[in-house]
Amino acid sequence: MLRKTVSTARAAVVLAVAALSLSALPAVAAPPPGGSLDFTVLRNGSQVGRHEMLFRNEADGLKIDIRTNVAVKVAFITAYRFEHEGHEIWQNGRLIRLWSKTNDDGTPHVLDVSAGGNELSVMADGREAERATVSIPASLWNERIVQQRSILNTLDGSRMTIAVADLGPETVPVKGRPVPARHYSITGDLQRELWYDAQNVLVKVRFKAKDGSDIEYLRQ
Repeated sequence: MLRKTVSTARAAVVLAVAALSLSALPAVAAPPPGGSLDFTVLRNGSQVGRHEMLFRNEADGLKIDIRTNVAVKVAFITAYRFEHEGHEIWQNGRLIRLWSKTNDDGTPHVLDVSAGGNELSVMADGREAERATVSIPASLWNERIVQQRSILNTLDGSRMTIAVADLGPETVPVKGRPVPARHYSITGDLQRELWYDAQNVLVKVRFKAKDGSDIEYLRQ
C-alpha cells in the first residue's frame, strides 16, 4: 500500500512538472500588435540601414514579409551592402513555405523552402539541398528560436547548430520608452544576442559583423 502511495505521489509530481514546463513555453507564434516590426540598423552606433517585418493573418495562414537594406559607407563610397527580401507562411504554428533572395555584398542567394510531411524541401541557389527536419528559420522574430538546437539559415537553407543561454531580464528602449525584456545569447553556427518583451515580441538584436564591428537592430 505504501509503495502504491509513493508511486502515485511520484506520478503526480511528474505531471505537475510537465504542466509547469508546458505553461512556460510561449504560445504559437503570432503577429505583434500593429502587425509590423521596424528596426534601425546601427554599426558602431551609426545608422547604416533598416530591417522591416510585416505580418498578415490571411485565410491560408500567417504571412510575414521581411526586408533588410544595409549600406556601410567609407568616405562616401559604399564599402559593404546587404540586401535581403524574405517571405514566410505559417499554419498552426508550423512553417510551410519560405522563399528569399539576398545580395550579400555582391554574392547572390535564392532560397525556396516548402513543407512536405515532417520535413522541409530546400532549393538553394538553384540546387536541391538536403531535406531539413528543423522547423524554425533564423529570421529571429519567432521567440521559439530560443528553444531550438538547430535552425534553418534563411540565406542558403543550411542547417545551423546553436546553443542558447537565458541571460535574464533587462530593460531596453523601444520608441523612446523603457520596455522590460528577456535577454538571450545564441552561439554556434549563428552568433546573436536577442531581446524579447513580455509578449514575446522581438525588440532588439546585437551581434558582431565579420569585420568585428558592433551591429545592433533597435526597434522603432
